[in-house]
Amino acid sequence: MTTQQAVQTREETILHHRERLNAVLLHIQENLDAALTVETLADIAGFSPFYFHRIFAAYLRETTSDYVRRIRLDWAARRLILSSDLVTQIALEAGYETPAAFGRAFKKRFRASPRTFRRLRRSTLYANYWEPLLLQPEIRQQPNYELVFIPCVGAEADSETIWKVLKQHTGIAGGGASAVDPFEPTSYVQVCRDRPIRGNSASDKMRVDAGILLEENASIQPRRPVDVEPLAGGVYAVFHHHGSRRDAMWQAIYKRWLPQTEISLRDAPPYAESADPPGLRGRQDQTTTFYVPINGSLYELQKKEKEMSPTVETKTQPDRPMVSITRHVYISELHDHFRKSMEQLSALIAESGVEQDGRPVAIYHGHVDAENNGPVEVGIPVKTVPPVSGDIKSATLPGGTIAYTSLTLRQAHFPEILGYYDAVHKWIEENGHQVAESPREEYATRPMDKEAGMDEPFLDVVWPYK
Repeated sequence: MTTQQAVQTREETILHHRERLNAVLLHIQENLDAALTVETLADIAGFSPFYFHRIFAAYLRETTSDYVRRIRLDWAARRLILSSDLVTQIALEAGYETPAAFGRAFKKRFRASPRTFRRLRRSTLYANYWEPLLLQPEIRQQPNYELVFIPCVGAEADSETIWKVLKQHTGIAGGGASAVDPFEPTSYVQVCRDRPIRGNSASDKMRVDAGILLEENASIQPRRPVDVEPLAGGVYAVFHHHGSRRDAMWQAIYKRWLPQTEISLRDAPPYAESADPPGLRGRQDQTTTFYVPINGSLYELQKKEKEMSPTVETKTQPDRPMVSITRHVYISELHDHFRKSMEQLSALIAESGVEQDGRPVAIYHGHVDAENNGPVEVGIPVKTVPPVSGDIKSATLPGGTIAYTSLTLRQAHFPEILGYYDAVHKWIEENGHQVAESPREEYATRPMDKEAGMDEPFLDVVWPYK
């Protein structure tokens, strides 16, 4: 046998195994309340129980019992959040014989009882990190689609082989009538059957339907492992992302946007759509659209969307003298820098008897996060500068025309606040201006005021422009 023949044989074997396993995964998904024994699943796959157990673990990197348990519990968690069904009913439909057995398994996986999980009701239990983005979705009514797809697990959904097979079935690769519009960009879709965030289904175990949208009224005869399924229409929150890190974008949506909005999720799978097959090219230049199914009417949601958008205003300020302290700090050190610097500056102003001339400020002369310790200047504007020494310096707070947006304490936490900086910067660029000075925060109260109310005015994000 030649090397080429050996490679071809191996690829055919892999496709054969995947076809058999996909039939098993679909059976599990549609029969969570049934007895899903190794023998039953092996029979569906057409393998002996011993061989099936080995193949399943090799492809999915977990045993059949672990996989079934995880899928059942993830389904139950989704039902707890999205429905008002009794916990006992959810336990039985998830394949558990008693609520007690369900409760033990659920708490082991999610570190909370089903009732506690439901009471919290938000995705904060699911995720461990998120990207610092200000997420303002477009609310859109989507039509129903038909999707030519292959069920995948984990990184399979980015596999070149998967997309090659799908393109052959839809005629994109040539050699037959095309089931997609040749004059429109092809829509490559990944439908998330599990919640697309860490802590629920790890990325290497998440069930994803990799597919291509069919042209309206197109007819196709799928052959395994390819199938056709409806992609439900309805109202969606739509997010656009340019670049890599699809996983981080899903994190941002479910960890940051969802807990901060009053919008509730609809019981349908979210999906991502792009004009290029995921994973097949440098994804830094790839634009991806994320669709999250939500409840409510399009009109009311679009009205609320406008109300929630940050308002950027402008005004003119004079240059003002100030006393300040500048230090290089990481984000974990920022709180301490604010506290100590404000104590020193306030003491100097009180001792010297000079008059304060405006709000306290924090000027960011460099990037500050867990990995970057850019210089941060904490200052208080004054009418006249008193004698200074040590860390305290005399400085000038730049005036001119500024763009700003006002935040409450609830909105001002890191990393959420970075999104408001993005909004101000975006306004400056979209209106044909340029940034003139470093951005800053101007506080309505002392930066570390423990008496500040969560929903009262706390600070302005300010950016001088020209």
